[in-house]
Amino acid sequence: MQPPLKLTPGPLPETITPPSGPPIAISAPSRGLFGLAPAPFVEGDFVAALQMPDGRWSVVQPAPEPFPNSWQQRVLMWFAISLALVAPVGWLFARRLVKPLDRFARAAEQLGRDPSVAIGPLDGPAEIGRAAHAFNLMQGRLRAFVDDRTAMVGAISHDLRTPLTRMRFRIEDVPDDVREGLLEEVDEMEAMIAQVIDYIRDASTPGVRERLDLATLVEEAVEDARLVGGTVEFEHSDPVPVEIDVLGVRRVLDNLLENAIKYGDRARIRLRTEAGSAIAEIYDEGPGLPEDEMERAFEPFYRSEAARSSEKAGSGLGLAVCRSIARAHGGDVQLKRSGEGFLAEMRMPLAYDAERPLAA
Repeated sequence: MQPPLKLTPGPLPETITPPSGPPIAISAPSRGLFGLAPAPFVEGDFVAALQMPDGRWSVVQPAPEPFPNSWQQRVLMWFAISLALVAPVGWLFARRLVKPLDRFARAAEQLGRDPSVAIGPLDGPAEIGRAAHAFNLMQGRLRAFVDDRTAMVGAISHDLRTPLTRMRFRIEDVPDDVREGLLEEVDEMEAMIAQVIDYIRDASTPGVRERLDLATLVEEAVEDARLVGGTVEFEHSDPVPVEIDVLGVRRVLDNLLENAIKYGDRARIRLRTEAGSAIAEIYDEGPGLPEDEMERAFEPFYRSEAARSSEKAGSGLGLAVCRSIARAHGGDVQLKRSGEGFLAEMRMPLAYDAERPLAA
């Protein structure tokens, strides 16, 4: 028997020449659609033997081929062509689905910064439009609920003035050694009611959001605090663009600076940005509050034992107002201890588009 003839896997040749004897003709098969399909393969692990006319045998077996072989290369090529054709269409389709969702998420984030803003109609699938409509309905219902409760508290506070007035007249008939103390209590209650009414009025009519540099507003608050005798230092910073209710945020800064000067003698304010937020840090040199009272200080009309014993004027509503205004902007107000002194931190979200011009 002759040694085997090695046959490399791939398209069949036109002839196979055995070790001896005439060549064996092999018909050429069709090359498939548009001539792109390859000829049939001879592949696999096999041994083929052919007896020649002289009685001898010619043996054919495939020779191993490295990876990737010609068939694998063609499969990879067809995968690449298919990917090149499908990828642009898939990208356009995904973009059409994702873009309305991005606008919807942006509108929802804007709603968290400004409760009065409404989500307009959004292009895209019908489900996006229905979600925007449901969001607007939810916002209207929540707004109506808050307005009703706010109006009720305001009406109750206003009506309390009538019995306080009657009490003031009745106090005139009590002995002199008791009258002064009772009048002080009535005056304090009237001041608290006036502050509640002012807060309700401001909360029920949120101001228009204006884009400006927060540093300019901080500078104005610092100058006003200095005019009334306060010692305040301000560390200047780069422009900090925000979209805020100017009067509301100014009220927050004024309250925090007033507390720092009142209980800490002097104040130092630093303005910086961090992770999409504008942060105003107001430090003072006072004793501050214990850890378990830092959150309670934001409860309406709460005053710590140190504040009450200091005999300094206050109703305990200032910090509650500050936090309410800050959270209405999507921010917050917190009290902390630090190595630089007692810290009151106001955090506000930065404006969306930092390239837009700021208000003068």
